[in-house]
Amino acid sequence: MLQRPGENNPWEPNCRGPNPQQHDDPNAEPGPAPNYFHAGRFYCVETICVPCVVVVAWTKFDKSESPTNILNFLGKVYLTEESRPDYICIDKGCQVFATAVANGSWDIWKKTTRFIVDAYHYINHRVLDFLCQKYCNPSPGSYGI
Repeated sequence: MLQRPGENNPWEPNCRGPNPQQHDDPNAEPGPAPNYFHAGRFYCVETICVPCVVVVAWTKFDKSESPTNILNFLGKVYLTEESRPDYICIDKGCQVFATAVANGSWDIWKKTTRFIVDAYHYINHRVLDFLCQKYCNPSPGSYGI
């Protein structure tokens, strides 16, 4: 059964509270649950797919889809430089890129991989987000680095 954000069935408690985190909002750690007498939930399932839509790897994020969680997941999947793809397209690509630069892991990725965003994200962020505009542009041939 699919469940939309903020939708609860009558038999399920409201675990995420009245204001669930929107997809592009900055990540904040959720507070403790008021009780633990309900089925456990995960925030999201993150998948890595190749262009032909074959799933390469997946993991569950229990609290948030933070850029740090995404970078840790990518690091576990792509252990060597030879295994890393040329491009990683992710809707939070500019946030992942900024986090990688801030925590120093960009030194590992910059030799092999560019983080780009999907076209919908780029259209919505390109005017106000210089980092996204310059370094995460999905257009072919647009190299910001």
